[in-house]
Amino acid sequence: METIKTGNFIAFMNRDKEPGDNRPAFDGRLSTPGADDELRFALWAHPYVNPKTGEEQIMFNGQAAAVDAKASALDQVHALTKPPGQGAAAELGGLSLALRQVVLFPNGFKADAPDKDRPDYWGAYNPGNGEPIVRISVWAKKDRNQNAMLTGATSYPLPGKSESQQQDATVEQLIANGEISKGMPKAKGKGDSGRA
Repeated sequence: METIKTGNFIAFMNRDKEPGDNRPAFDGRLSTPGADDELRFALWAHPYVNPKTGEEQIMFNGQAAAVDAKASALDQVHALTKPPGQGAAAELGGLSLALRQVVLFPNGFKADAPDKDRPDYWGAYNPGNGEPIVRISVWAKKDRNQNAMLTGATSYPLPGKSESQQQDATVEQLIANGEISKGMPKAKGKGDSGRA
């Protein structure tokens, strides 16, 4: 298996969101592959009709912050005074992304291979700082309060691989890293409380 670097992606439903208002549907944070910095972002939900199936689906569009949320207050202020630098706009497979734009689309490849646990959404993020566009793989889940959340990983595009092949490689890497698992955990043996 080819080793690929991944980053984090997590977003929680905005509890202040009301149907029809202009608030984002999700707030979250992401990191680029192999980086410790995390950037906050907001995602707005947009319904659209899939031209192939006629089904109404939801895509997400948003913007990531320019500054790492873990940076000191003065470092955050200083980062905001810098010009955006190279790579303000970028493309991934014909998809044009503005500076720090985040987009997620329903995964059209998920049903093709149900045994591979492909993500519910795929997308991209443009750091806009000279780094390449980052791919995003996301699963829709529920948090401990039963509210919708989006969780997944970021990775860099793999040259010569189709989107479905890249999704499979990302899933395999996340399983190898222990970040996700397939199936139910093994049952504990009789008398095994699971405590050390």
